[in-house]
This record gives sequence, C-alpha cells and structure tokens, in this order.
Amino acid sequence: MTKIAITLTVISLITGSSVFVVGTYFMDPCPAPCRCLKFGGLQSVYCNQTGVRAVPEGIPANTQLLDLSFNSISHIRVGDLAYLGNLQQLYLSQNELTETSLDERALDLPSLVTIDLSSNNFKTIPTFLPRGLQTLWFLNNQIEVLRTGAFERYSSILYLDVSNNGMMAIQPEAFAPLTSLQTLYISFNNLTDTSFPPNLFAKNTNLTHLSLRFNQLTSLLLNLPVSLEYLDYVGNAIRTLPAYGFTSLPSLKAMEFWQGQITSIEDFAFYGLPNVEILDFMQCQISSALTKNTFAGLSGLTTIYLDINQISQIQPGAFHPLTSLTNLWMSGNNLTTLEPEVLDAKDVANLSTLYIDFNPWECDCQLRWLREGMDNATYVIQDPHLIKCASPPKLAGKSWDELKPGDFVC
Repeated sequence: MTKIAITLTVISLITGSSVFVVGTYFMDPCPAPCRCLKFGGLQSVYCNQTGVRAVPEGIPANTQLLDLSFNSISHIRVGDLAYLGNLQQLYLSQNELTETSLDERALDLPSLVTIDLSSNNFKTIPTFLPRGLQTLWFLNNQIEVLRTGAFERYSSILYLDVSNNGMMAIQPEAFAPLTSLQTLYISFNNLTDTSFPPNLFAKNTNLTHLSLRFNQLTSLLLNLPVSLEYLDYVGNAIRTLPAYGFTSLPSLKAMEFWQGQITSIEDFAFYGLPNVEILDFMQCQISSALTKNTFAGLSGLTTIYLDINQISQIQPGAFHPLTSLTNLWMSGNNLTTLEPEVLDAKDVANLSTLYIDFNPWECDCQLRWLREGMDNATYVIQDPHLIKCASPPKLAGKSWDELKPGDFVC
C-alpha cells in the first residue's frame, strides 16, 4: 500500500502532558485509535486519551515521538517497544504504572532520551529506565523519600522534575550520580530545612536552574552549586534574607521569592551578585526599611518586583547600587511619601518604568516632586489613574491623573 501524506495547518494544544495536533499525516501504517503524523520535525504517534490499556500493536517502526498519556496502561512488556529504534520521546503520564509495571529492558531503546512518567503510582524512581536518559518528568507521583541510589543508572539526565510528590526527605547523595544535571525542579513538596543533607548538591557542578518553590523552607540552603544561574524560593516560609547570604553563588542571574513570608532583607544580603538581572519579591511581607545597603552588589539588576508588600520606608540612596535598573515595581505597599533623593537621576539613570499605584500617598507639598515627575521625568510613571491620594482629606480618593502638581500643597 502506498503511503499517503496529507499536509494541514499545524495547530498545537497542550493540556498537561497530552498533545493534540494537526500536521502532516502519514496514513499508512497507523494503528487505531492513534494518530500518526510528522510534527515539530519528528515522526509522531499520538495515542493519548484513547482508552487503551496496553501499548497498541503496529506502532510505525520509524516513530520518534510516542504519546500514550491519559490512558489505563499498567504494564510495559519487553516486546512492546523493542522495535522502535528511532524513538526519542515517550509520554506515559496519567496511566496506572507502578514500580512493577516496567519489564527489565522494556524501555532499553538506543535513541530514547525523554520520558514523562508523571501522574502515575510510583513510590520510587524506576530501575529500568534508559541509561542514556536526558529528560525525566516525574511529577505527581508518591515519592515521600528520595533515596540514595535512585539515579545510579542515570548519569546522563540533564532535566529532572520531581515536583508534587509529597516528598518529605532526601537521602544523602541522592543526586550524586547526576553529574550532568542542568535543571532540577523539586517544587510543591513537603520539604523542610532538615530534608536537605549537607553537601547534597556537591556533585551537581553543572546545575544552572533550581526550583524549590512551595515547600516549607524557613532558611536559605547552604552549599548550593556555584554554577547556579536561576534560583526559585517562591512560596516558602523564609522570613529573613541574611547579610551575605548568596556570596557563594556569583553566577546567579535571576531569583524568585514571590508569595513568600519574607519580612526583612538585611543590608548586604545580595553582596557579590553582579550578574543578577531579575529579583521578584511580589506578594511577600517585606516591612523592613530599604536602606542604601539593602541592594548593595546588584549592579546588573534590571528589574525588581517589590509590589504587594508592606514597605513603608525607602531611604535616600536605596537604589544607588542598581546602576542598570530599568523596571521598578513598588505597587501595593504602605508608602505615604518619598524623598526626591530616593529616585535621584544619578542613581536611577537607566530607569524607564516605575509602578507606585495602590499606596496610601499623602499628597502634600513634600510629594509634589513625584507628581511633577509624571510630566517631566525621564522614566514613565505607569497607571496614574490607579495612583490615589489617601490624604489630606480634600484629596483623598483622587487619582493623580485628575490632579495637577499645584494641588499638592502643605
């Protein structure tokens, strides 16, 4: 039978790990109820959400991507995939797989480098995954303890996501075999400060991205890899960022802390971080004054999110260290006034965008300079219709776009 190809407009809709696509269809051969097509440069077979309970027979031998997610598969036998020598990506999320579901060598395929086993019933990392594995999605399983030796066979992994597993502990050297690891997500677990053994990441010298978001950490982790460029502490219980807390991480480019419980940033907390470009503290609980040394060391910072906090005092010179700053978000704080020196042109020479809405501004002569800045500053004060006066009484509730500088009197 002659192979028939039908080329259609490519559409991609990704829901979880399932991919619904229309592309170049190869009608022969393709087992029912799957769809076979070339998409993203890969010969792909989509059997996701078809209700199958086993790997369908007749998967084309040249398949490079196979999606079996959102089914009821509970067993992968040795012969099910053995002939798929070109298979690179295998998606098995949302099935009924456990540690005993994978026969030895069932996934021992020469080209297989990406596997998604998310949302199954695993309590440990499977033993029989490909030795050449580079990307492993393992979200939404039941690994309460990540054990030493779990990745002993998988030194080639570059990307690992073990988020949302109910994880409470990580044993010493659990990540030691992952010497090539670049990206690690261990977010949305139940990890505390004591869950991380000393020198846990000592062998992960290539790690650049680490996400710890929405765990139960109350302090910064020590002895993280010097190679880190992105560090995510979002949604943890850390209350204070200590002085010199990141000096061992000079390669950092971005840090996120939003929706955390940080109340205080000590002076020199970011000392030694000239490469950091983005800091995100949105919706924390910061109430400490911002001093001339709070942001010392952040000469490369371009964007900082301080919105939705409890900041009421910013001292002159607080932004002086931020010589590259272009975007400053201070919406939703407790600011009533600012001294002109806080936004001195010499300190914020590169500032282009400023957000100061949803603060209880005292619109008197002391703040007139900032209202004048709406008209003549080198930076843009965004959303003037949302910047409103809390006092004096005659201006209370009025937005800055309906007021003139002359209205700001003492």
